This record gives sequence, structure tokens and C-alpha cells, in this order.
Amino acid sequence: LGEYSDAKIVRSRDPAVLDTCDIVVDVGSVYDHETKRYDHHQCGFDEQSSGRYKTKLSSAGLVYKHYRKEVIWAIAKDADLSDSEADLLHTKLYSQFIEGIGIDNGISQYPNDIDAATNLSARVGRLNPWWNQPEGDMDERFAGAMALTESEFRERVRYYTLAWLPGRKIVEDAYVDRFGADSSGQIVLFEQYCPWKDHIDTIENEALEDPSLAKLIYVL
Repeated sequence: LGEYSDAKIVRSRDPAVLDTCDIVVDVGSVYDHETKRYDHHQCGFDEQSSGRYKTKLSSAGLVYKHYRKEVIWAIAKDADLSDSEADLLHTKLYSQFIEGIGIDNGISQYPNDIDAATNLSARVGRLNPWWNQPEGDMDERFAGAMALTESEFRERVRYYTLAWLPGRKIVEDAYVDRFGADSSGQIVLFEQYCPWKDHIDTIENEALEDPSLAKLIYVL
């Protein structure tokens, strides 16, 4: 965000140091948007994104909750997004990227017999020194972790903005025109290929007051 584009990153758990910071994330045992404190480690913390999502938010989730639209618009500034499109992207990015960071709260995403060694948290964790390596410059390692996370988040924002959202528009238009393909309204015809499976059920359920009526039976 422009507000923090020139900000200096300070790594500390010292309350006196934290009190001098403009925004504090993942330390301090305080969540207070008014004072820009975004920690999730304190006892009793149970903040969630919305009624739809039940996973406790990580600090990344707290920041995303309050700054999501500004962040999406900043990264996808060449896409000329409407408010409704930004809302769609917010939900998609939360479910496909941010919610998974809830693992930082000790919430298992997989059965206990599966060792999830390839998620973002694991990839960031591997940037720490091995037990038998010298610690080296931890600030440099931290900067590497930030760069890794930022690059993956930016890629997802741009993918969902420039590929996923246009695909949804194709599916949505074809669904609206489905009676032109067949009078039953149960056949959707696409004039061009797009990844439709990620969209069709959502669009259909949004459009039908009673999802049990006139469900699609063919997609061409």
C-alpha cells in the first residue's frame, strides 16, 4: 500500500519498540484496528473473517480483513475492477490463500496422518537455518520470507484478476443465454474454452432462488 511503501520493517518483541511503530503485525498480543495492532497469539482471540468462514484468523488474515480491497486494487491496478468484482476476488483469495495461513493458529488442514510439507507456511519455515547451521543474518532471512510470500500472493491476485475473473464472465454470460442454446434452460453452450468447473455451480446457485429447480444437465 502507498501508505506503507517506504516503511522500515522492525523486528522486535519489545513493547517499548512496538509502541513507536505505525503498524504492528504478529507480535504484541493485541488486536485493535484503531491503533493498527494485528496480533492473534493472545488468549481469548477468536476473530473470524465472516459468518461463512469459521477458521480463526492469523495475523495475515487480520491485515487482509481490513485492507483487502486496497491491496487488491493496488496489485491489480491495470484491471479497472468494479466494487462487485473486488468483492468476488476478496472471497476467492481468502478461501484459496489467506484462510490456509490459519495453520499458524494450530488448526490442522489435513488428517493427522498427512504431513503437509509443501504449503506456504512450510516453504517459509524452510528459510530458517538448519539446526546445525550458523544462524547468520536473521533479518536477511526474514526479508527472504517476505519476498517469497509477497511474490506468491501477488501471483494469485493477478491470476484471479486476469484469468479467473474473465473466465467467470464467460460462464456467467453463457448461463444467462442458456435458453438460446436450448428451450429447457438446462444446456449451457460456450463459444470459447475457459475453465468453467470452478464457476458453474456458484453462478447457478446465485441465479436460482430454488437451487433444486432447472439444474443444468449439459455443458458444451
